[in-house]
Amino acid sequence: MIEVSVICPVFDPDIVLLVAAVRSVLDEMDVAGVAGEVILVDDASLQLGAIAGMERLAAPGGRVRLLRSTVNQGPASARNRGIRAARGTWLGFLDADDIWLPGRLAAMQGLMGRPEIGWIGARHALLGGDGTLLPAPALAPAGMLDGDALTRRLLANFWMHLGATLMRRDLALQAGGFGEGLYYGEDVLLLTRLSRLAPLHLLDREVYAWRRIGGGLTGSSARLRTRSLRYLTLAARDPLLQGFRQEARWALYSARKGLAMNNLRAGRRWAARRIALTAWLSDLREGRDLLRFLCLSPQAGADERAAYSCAEPFTIEASP
Repeated sequence: MIEVSVICPVFDPDIVLLVAAVRSVLDEMDVAGVAGEVILVDDASLQLGAIAGMERLAAPGGRVRLLRSTVNQGPASARNRGIRAARGTWLGFLDADDIWLPGRLAAMQGLMGRPEIGWIGARHALLGGDGTLLPAPALAPAGMLDGDALTRRLLANFWMHLGATLMRRDLALQAGGFGEGLYYGEDVLLLTRLSRLAPLHLLDREVYAWRRIGGGLTGSSARLRTRSLRYLTLAARDPLLQGFRQEARWALYSARKGLAMNNLRAGRRWAARRIALTAWLSDLREGRDLLRFLCLSPQAGADERAAYSCAEPFTIEASP
């Protein structure tokens, strides 16, 4: 019987949302007849109510396990701990405020039974505050994707949510797991590594709902710091990606421009200029880009911003 271990890193979660997230996975296992478990990896939560709620979810003998850490090390380290503890042949992933969508495992089950297939991906939707689902940007056409083109696509832009994937545990271990200590981009880095080891089988259906509201890392001011791009620095040095260092450097240049723009939107003008200057120093041929950025104001229109960077805008209130 196919077994799936679903890993969910948690830190002071909203218990109502976490219960809904876990329930969505267990319901999928029941409907598809797939054996499995949900592993909650608590990254040193502080709130007693959240800790008690997680302990209630992980009742002895149930399908939910709780692993607790005493030191906060970030989602990459938490997921790696979950991988090491996993009992399943296949790994799935879940964020504490997201959900798996109905029919996911039934759609993937046939592929999971084929020994030559190492990982599977699909589309995700955006989950609104009122529970409505909105479409996310389109992926590549469904089918088998592999080779250099897949690696370049993953490096160039985050286009598939980790939660919309399933991968064999042994393949994830072969890829080295997630970059230890990373708080951002750890998912992109792992998926890019996987692209060098096995083809991706991509399904044309929504299987995961990503809730992009509230707290957590997505809304944290830490996203405005340059350390949020460390995963691209690691990609440029990764032995598995040694043939793609130029692409990784270009991805880092583009990401720095996007980060500069979002710092400007948050009112962090000097930080924004410093990051834009760092981007230019990595490619001195792009002086026109730097001049274009220096002429922008925080109130610049979408067209003016897009002339400098097409990175996704995000709004975070942060002090200058």
